[in-house]
Amino acid sequence: MNEYPAHRQEAEERERVSLSHLACLAATHHDRPIHEEPDPFRTCFVRDRDRVLHSGAFRRLKDKTQVFVIGQGDFYRTRLTHSLEVSQMARYLSRALKLNEDLTEVLSLFHDIGHPPFGHEGEEVLNQGSGVAFDHNTQALRIVDVLESPYPDRTGLNLTQIVRASILKHGGDAGQGAPNHPGHILEAQVADLADSTAYQHHDLEDALRAELIDEAMLEDLAIWRDGQHMVDPSLPRPQRLKATLNNIVKTSLHDIIATSSEALMSTSCQSGEEIAAKNERLIRLSPTRAGHHRELAQFLLSAFYRHPSVTHSRSIATEAIGVIVEHYRENPEDLPSNYRLRGEEDGLGRSVCDYVAGMTDGFATDEWRRLMAIRISSPPVSWKPRPTPEKNLSTEERLSFLEKAVGHTFNDSALPEMALTHSSARSDAQPPNERLEFLGDAVLGLIVSQMLYRQFPDREEGEMSRIKSAVVSRHALRRVAKVWGLGAIIRVGGGIVTAGAMPPSIIANAVEAILGAVFLDGGIDAASHVVLRDFGPLIERAAESERGTNHKSELQHFTQGNLGQTPHYRVLQEDGPDHAKNFTVAAIVGNVELAIGTGRNKRQAEQRAAHLALQRLGEAQAQRDWPDGLEPRSSQGERNVAP
Repeated sequence: MNEYPAHRQEAEERERVSLSHLACLAATHHDRPIHEEPDPFRTCFVRDRDRVLHSGAFRRLKDKTQVFVIGQGDFYRTRLTHSLEVSQMARYLSRALKLNEDLTEVLSLFHDIGHPPFGHEGEEVLNQGSGVAFDHNTQALRIVDVLESPYPDRTGLNLTQIVRASILKHGGDAGQGAPNHPGHILEAQVADLADSTAYQHHDLEDALRAELIDEAMLEDLAIWRDGQHMVDPSLPRPQRLKATLNNIVKTSLHDIIATSSEALMSTSCQSGEEIAAKNERLIRLSPTRAGHHRELAQFLLSAFYRHPSVTHSRSIATEAIGVIVEHYRENPEDLPSNYRLRGEEDGLGRSVCDYVAGMTDGFATDEWRRLMAIRISSPPVSWKPRPTPEKNLSTEERLSFLEKAVGHTFNDSALPEMALTHSSARSDAQPPNERLEFLGDAVLGLIVSQMLYRQFPDREEGEMSRIKSAVVSRHALRRVAKVWGLGAIIRVGGGIVTAGAMPPSIIANAVEAILGAVFLDGGIDAASHVVLRDFGPLIERAAESERGTNHKSELQHFTQGNLGQTPHYRVLQEDGPDHAKNFTVAAIVGNVELAIGTGRNKRQAEQRAAHLALQRLGEAQAQRDWPDGLEPRSSQGERNVAP
């Protein structure tokens, strides 16, 4: 008999000889929704694993949030690195318990592919705002059955039925002939417990690395004290922490093996399917070690997952996914063509969920900013409508209309005439309006930058740059042009007239040309007056939508989670003339005045007060020194939540 190559049947025979009678064997669990001839060298579960690894949904896990939003550091876990760690732990447990490693591996690798961008916060927004129920486990099944369809002869990845049934962690009918049991096979139980063990371990490590918690805060935890056993306290901090964390995870894995082995030897079940049918949970921690992990989970919930730095990211997620979902539900024609077609069959809400859930954090963030640039350029309520001009106006009538629209009377009438004349319609003797457009672009950028610098003294350069880019975007310029009524008074060549509608770029460019003309005619003060009136409202809207500014939402999330109370705000003072009001507002939780903020309007003052209150509460939480009158709520009965 030749030693090579090793055929599939040999691998299946090794499973039969070496694995527990309670394990799921590839030779007897190869059924798929659509029949396929078996691979000559790979077992059915190895084949499933390879299909998951090569799927687009799995690759996108590299840019999906675990706890920290992507971009906050290269060392923090993503969904991809988390899945790899779960797979490593699950294979370790399966090998020790004589279960099927290949099956456990595929279950571990795809257990998170149904998650949308920004973790559980993204899932909650989809569930609440899309119009259809959304669950990441159900979405994972939809991905492997429908959305991932790389093969020309069938839909989906056509994974084995036992794998498909195990995707639905909380029960449910996987359909297409998959076994329907209230519980799960042992390999699925292993993957599930490896998941919680992995995320507690690496979330603790990430929190320590980010210095959101410190070692002193962990001294009361039994699992931490056990982990410090035999660790040299004189070691440098990174090595000391790593050794402690390694002890924690190894002790837990050994505890799972010992406890589960005893349970497996005691069960009367004769197969993995019988265990699933009876809903027996045999892969487990000992009661003592399980208690240690519950204590750690509660600590991570209060000290890490509710830390202002983490809730800050979650407020971003809520805002971003909410904007994206709302846009595509209101504008289904903007969906990619394949999702539009699928929406005709499955419904708009489901199609929107499919599209948004498949986004990475980076793509969703870019999409959010793109959509916000469109949204903020819609007319603010403070804009007053301008009269619509008649067609075929004379030069004098066009000038008069423009002066009323922009609120500036020109001394040099040649400047607005040049600004309103597109290069396609100018005479050889007339300067091109592109020169005024070039100047106006710089004038607009300077004035908006100055306004942002004065209006938001607490904003960082990056935030102000993002606000500015939205305010001076093509979308914003076109909206201002519409308010001014420029479309009816711009002079263009006959070719453009014949083509029909005025190109949006010509209208947007004319706004910059007019600002350049105003600057040359009346100086920076005249240009600032025009920009302040018609771009000022856009600044307020963009500032409210910019990431990191929704401090009121963050404060509410923090106080409700940690203190069981909702913050409120009180106006302490209002002064200044109508055009330059100043507001002073206090952020209050319970009866405790936490911080005071000032701003040009109540909303701005409230945001600043909330920001200062968050900083104060974050310090109080870290030092366990809460302000008098505020106490963290009891942990009794709190739900064990992990990202």
